[in-house]
Amino acid sequence: MKSLIVEGWRFLPHSYAVVNQWQLLSLSRLGNITLRVRDMPLFHPRWRTQTGLFDEASENVLQSLETAPAGEYADATFRICFPFNFSPTGSGRTAVFGTSENQIIQRIQVSDEETYRQFRRREPPADLIVVTPSRWSAEGFYKCGFGSEQVIVVPHGIDPETFRAATDPRVRTRLRAMLPVTSDEFVFLSIGAMTGNKGIDLLLRAFAAVCHRHPEARLVLKGTDALYKSKGFLGAQINLLTSAEQDRVRGRLIYFGESFPHRVMARLYRSADVYVSPYRAEGFNIPVLEAAASGLPVICTRGGATEDFVTDEFAWKIDSARIAHRVEDQDAMRLEPNLEHLTALMNAAIENPSWRKQAAERGPVHVRAHYTWDSIAQRLVQALLD
Repeated sequence: MKSLIVEGWRFLPHSYAVVNQWQLLSLSRLGNITLRVRDMPLFHPRWRTQTGLFDEASENVLQSLETAPAGEYADATFRICFPFNFSPTGSGRTAVFGTSENQIIQRIQVSDEETYRQFRRREPPADLIVVTPSRWSAEGFYKCGFGSEQVIVVPHGIDPETFRAATDPRVRTRLRAMLPVTSDEFVFLSIGAMTGNKGIDLLLRAFAAVCHRHPEARLVLKGTDALYKSKGFLGAQINLLTSAEQDRVRGRLIYFGESFPHRVMARLYRSADVYVSPYRAEGFNIPVLEAAASGLPVICTRGGATEDFVTDEFAWKIDSARIAHRVEDQDAMRLEPNLEHLTALMNAAIENPSWRKQAAERGPVHVRAHYTWDSIAQRLVQALLD
């Protein structure tokens, strides 16, 4: 039986920790590996671990996972935390999870200065493996000198028991009342840190225009105040709107900044009408996948990481331009979604119930067929241990 040590974060709402915990739950159900874990230091001193994000049974499983003592090796060690730590583990294979939103590796993303300089001077060691969740993100590691055989693309997944479509309209009505919104209001939802790469500035401007035509529109935003300054980022973007835009947006905007358990996040998805993500740079964008699994039609940026897992059956794509820019003397890449096209798609989503009905049916089928955490864990094990 092969052995695997996973080094990462547990009991934290950060995206890396969320991915790690869902994968650990699926890995723990596999009968063909021996699984051990090591908890890694948190990135920021103000961060605090948090229980209650998963259901009690799942948290008990996560708590009960056997810890790998210092000096213990395995057939493979998989490290998933931030910044990226490429130090050797002594295991038969060392794999490091990472994302490259701007298709470069920046200094803040690497745990030590010497390793970062090494990547800038010459190719990484041949025995170093990177796991990344999208082809867009993989480009950053190729630019850094990793060979194609050193970069393994393994997407993220969803738990189908948690993220599922609402089949009973009465349940959906009760969920919307908790926001609160009425049955005749139209809810756009977007989830993220409210940072510039999420395109929240574009979303606010487009929403202001949509409200002028559709006063029944509402925008629900979900940030993560415990890890980021999401509410502050959002406030700064609202202040950049014109006075007329602010007047239209403020009374129609609902913001949540606390860290919700996954079951509550699932209810939030099911209470909305359309999910919108006009992102500029993402390593994967897991809320888009969760939204589709929950029966939400999706509007997202064309050309980025979501190209790997959305289809035209349930997602409309915002026209975008590839923008080269310099970061730390490197050629970075991002996307710039077209504001007018975003606005047009949001208006069309309200006015096209037949598309929404089709998307609500096709999205969950597609995601369940290809992107459950159990199937993703199998792909990860095959990549690391076969």
